[in-house]
Amino acid sequence: MKLLVISGSTRKGSFNTRLAQLVAVLRPSDEVEVVSNLAELPFYDGDTEVQGWPETVSGLREAVDAADGVVIVTPEYNGAVPGVLSNAVDWLSRPAGDSVLKNKVVQVLSASPGRYGGARAAGLLREVLGRIGAIVLESGLSVDSAHLKLKDETPDPVIVPALTAALDELAFAVSREVAA
Repeated sequence: MKLLVISGSTRKGSFNTRLAQLVAVLRPSDEVEVVSNLAELPFYDGDTEVQGWPETVSGLREAVDAADGVVIVTPEYNGAVPGVLSNAVDWLSRPAGDSVLKNKVVQVLSASPGRYGGARAAGLLREVLGRIGAIVLESGLSVDSAHLKLKDETPDPVIVPALTAALDELAFAVSREVAA
């Protein structure tokens, strides 16, 4: 399976990027690409879209299109999805009604130092992705106390089985979509 994992954080040492990288570690038999450069995307602008996709946008869109499944890892800022990730989703949702995410199986993960682990942002992101036609899995993983559980290269032992289960569900959903 070819997976694209998008980290919605731009911070060095990001817990969300660590969680995204852990996906690659736990899926060694899959082809996994981790994207963590969303700050390189220009702000979405309809006039720019009409002139043609900027190179950075084209690259992300092509990576999503080539993937069998997509994992999006979101931090939570003020109870919502960070602007840089929202901007990426805006670019991926175009053209209206024909998003590159349309009919793509997507798993949403989140991590936050707070007690809810970014669950509010993850829920909002699932809603948006569903509206643009993605096949969004309702399950996922929201890692609370991420500053403790993802503080170094060895994650908290509880995270690995929970993330493995979420990724197994993604793999099952992708195989079901391929067979359909």
